[in-house]
Amino acid sequence: MNEDDRSHRLLKKQILILNRHLPKRRKTLQLLLEEDRPHVVGSDGTRHRFKKDEINLLKKILDDSDIKKLKLPIYMEIQSVNSGAKISGKLETEIVCKILKIEECSDPLFIYRADLKNLRKILSSTTQYIFLLK
Repeated sequence: MNEDDRSHRLLKKQILILNRHLPKRRKTLQLLLEEDRPHVVGSDGTRHRFKKDEINLLKKILDDSDIKKLKLPIYMEIQSVNSGAKISGKLETEIVCKILKIEECSDPLFIYRADLKNLRKILSSTTQYIFLLK
């Protein structure tokens, strides 16, 4: 076994540890709106609660049909080679573009640290970081 293989395996293990907070299964916005205490359960068994004001903001942004489709939390992909985050998905990028007032919206959408900070101020409980190894 060479040192590069060992280092790569160790790095992959660390990334898995960083992502253990991610939910086993995401829930739709519609389902979360019906819950008294909207939450998902992480793969590590922890409960991640969503703020009701954030859920209601998302409800205002989306059409009724899209409320049934959007799954939360919205993932912000952090990669080892970039200094920002990638958001994927038609509804997810639409929401981020509306909140950050980005006129030219694309899927996937790449945002830099300043926008990431602003997004997290508004959607702190309905967005989550996911760490990827490139």
